[in-house]
Amino acid sequence: MFKWPNTPSAEADEHELADFVELVSWRDGRMSAVDLTRHLGRLDEADYAEGGVQEEEGVNFLAESVFDELERRAEACVHGYPFSIGNDGQSVRFIGDDTGDAHHAVYAFLLLATRLNMNTDRVHDGIDGTAVFEELAAESARVYLGPRSQSLVFGTAAQEMGFKEKVDGLCASIGEGDGFSDRGGDGRRQKDGKLDVVAWTPFSDGLPSKLLIFGQCKTGTHFKDQLTQMQPDAFCNKWFRSQPTITPVRAFFVSEALPRSRWRNTAVDAGLLFDRCRIVDFINGASDDVLDKTQTWTAAAWARRR
Repeated sequence: MFKWPNTPSAEADEHELADFVELVSWRDGRMSAVDLTRHLGRLDEADYAEGGVQEEEGVNFLAESVFDELERRAEACVHGYPFSIGNDGQSVRFIGDDTGDAHHAVYAFLLLATRLNMNTDRVHDGIDGTAVFEELAAESARVYLGPRSQSLVFGTAAQEMGFKEKVDGLCASIGEGDGFSDRGGDGRRQKDGKLDVVAWTPFSDGLPSKLLIFGQCKTGTHFKDQLTQMQPDAFCNKWFRSQPTITPVRAFFVSEALPRSRWRNTAVDAGLLFDRCRIVDFINGASDDVLDKTQTWTAAAWARRR
């Protein structure tokens, strides 16, 4: 999996190349299927000099598949995709700088959060991009649950409190769990218990028995081995004095735009799956503070890495 500003390998699949097309069109204003075909041809010449060069038809078919993937993303991000696809379906133009649309800004952020190295390159203009991603995940989960829903960031990005205090605060917010329990071990050694964001829909009576989402967040592209780490029932059994009346729904949030070929297997392991397009689809109503941090981080990261 390539990291920007490097280029994909000759073995890159269509969804990885779709990210590359988006980034190049963002940088250069536009990229066409012909441009991508030429690029793939250069990769073939460099990487397959000893034989096994792809047939020209194969390169053209891959380029067509990439633009099909871009069309799919545009449809999935129906409320705002920051790229305009030509009427012929063979070219892409970046329009995110022209609109000021929140959906465009969030998509651009998530694209960079996927293709930059978020271990070493996550802080820009004093803002931690992984923390912003958790806030965006919490906002999208809240909007997904409905207009009366609430959400919070529980994970490592929320460093102001210790683990016990965070669990106590979580139980008070959701009206379930009765506070922190130490039967799970020494809470002082815990950071977040693999729990990053929580969303719920409260009733006016304030009583237990409500819909809860417990989610884990991952930027980048390497998260296959982490899809099942967050187990809500185990978390509550370890750290709550009492189990919620209804076991929270497990969710997983990724900055990557997952391809259809990987969707079902990933979702089976992850639970309720929010990828880049789904987060963008439900980001309307995000707070001005979160959007300001998103745009500031993106502008600084792009200026440094374009």
